Amino acid sequence: MAWRIFKYIKHLFYFRHRKGHGIHSPYLFEFVNGVLFNSQGTEAPEAILKEHHRLGFKHSFVRRSSVSMKYGFLLYRITRWFQPEMIVELGTGMGISTLYLSSGAPETPLHSIEGDRERANQAAQLIVRLCLGPVSIHWGEMSEKLEHILPLIPERFVAFVDGNHHYEPAVAYVRKLVERAGEEAVIVMDDIYWSRGMHRAWKEVCSWPEVQVSIDLFHMGILLLRKDLHKTEIKIKF
Repeated sequence: MAWRIFKYIKHLFYFRHRKGHGIHSPYLFEFVNGVLFNSQGTEAPEAILKEHHRLGFKHSFVRRSSVSMKYGFLLYRITRWFQPEMIVELGTGMGISTLYLSSGAPETPLHSIEGDRERANQAAQLIVRLCLGPVSIHWGEMSEKLEHILPLIPERFVAFVDGNHHYEPAVAYVRKLVERAGEEAVIVMDDIYWSRGMHRAWKEVCSWPEVQVSIDLFHMGILLLRKDLHKTEIKIKF
């Protein structure tokens, strides 16, 4: 805990590029200003917010471990802006983040993997109840299920990595996803300061040549794989 507090204070001290200031790439400026800071005033679907409220009231797991509304809304804006050919989620939980991801691109196939059978079933019921688009929940061991899904993943995708929060599996998951990416893809890693191992994984993937831009929001990290961007590391107070 003390390590995370220290890292957060350091993050606040070194963050830059508030609302896109100092960013010269039009693509990156649009992402930071429009998507991260929502300059267009986009609103999340009311049904998703109500469901998030309801489940948070009923289940301690949602309050403790699911994505917050602030970051769920960010996931919604990312998929809405990027309009990927597929969405991949590693770590369904009870389906809260799945709702936000799918709602941003409701016609896009979404494949989500969850290791806990009960939570996977609850997430599947949630998806059916809200009548979302083509969403598939895969229950089982993360690495094994990811191997099954990899051949289906197109070059243009959004991935949300919120599974095993340890160095080796986190790096392995992101490496497999990066290898599937074409000219453009977006990978979001959750809890990049959850532990020293997770932060080490974040720093390693940021160094890969395929990762053009890494955006450190402290609670999440975003990797942009667009080939025409210059290698850039950004810290933002979000």
